[in-house]
Amino acid sequence: MESILYRTVPYKNFTLHHGAPIVVLSLLFLLLIQIGKSKSEIQKWKWLFWFSLIPFFAVLSRIIFTLYEGIFSIQEELPLHLCRIAALSMPFIIYFKNRKWINIFYFLIIVGTLQAIITADLEFSFPHYSYIIYWIFHVSLVWLPLAVIIFTGIVPRRKDMINAFVIGNIYMLCTLIINFSIGSNYFYTKQKPPGGSLLDLFGPWPIYIFVVEGLAVLLFLLAYLPFRKKANLLL
Repeated sequence: MESILYRTVPYKNFTLHHGAPIVVLSLLFLLLIQIGKSKSEIQKWKWLFWFSLIPFFAVLSRIIFTLYEGIFSIQEELPLHLCRIAALSMPFIIYFKNRKWINIFYFLIIVGTLQAIITADLEFSFPHYSYIIYWIFHVSLVWLPLAVIIFTGIVPRRKDMINAFVIGNIYMLCTLIINFSIGSNYFYTKQKPPGGSLLDLFGPWPIYIFVVEGLAVLLFLLAYLPFRKKANLLL
């Protein structure tokens, strides 16, 4: 326990501590997906449900560890970041096979969580628990909607992309109100991550929020592009 609570050297993006967990965990989840492809349709949904529990319990374990260490705070540890909301929602969405929300969260996860992988918001490196949980959580969450598409053939449609964009903006406004109310920075709507991120390229607050809005439109379109022809046939 002491080894994962010990304050290790500070984390830095674009180093071995950044690339290694992405590669190793992606290979692991690709293996799980490959194994699951041979299952029956019923078994595939069960497989997806168990897969969805990985990011789900990663979020819960983060809360447990911070409570144990005595550093839990409502300003930082509430599950109000969009990635955490997605992780807590997906097991229920998959369990009930809710195609509408599966497709909506495809866009929210792919567009939102990939940024957290490209520039991780981390303070400590391996073997600190925050590092381990962060990578298991984010890498598994990105692969989850892709596994749903591979296993079930459910593809996002244009209306799902529009719904996801609208819901993402409503959620952004809600977090902005929460952040100014309790002094938090969920969804990074009050300020940029202190450890550095792609947001650093987009100017000061609130300019970077408007830049991200425009960039989000492009990223949503790119996330929809691989499925455009097939989705149009399903309309």
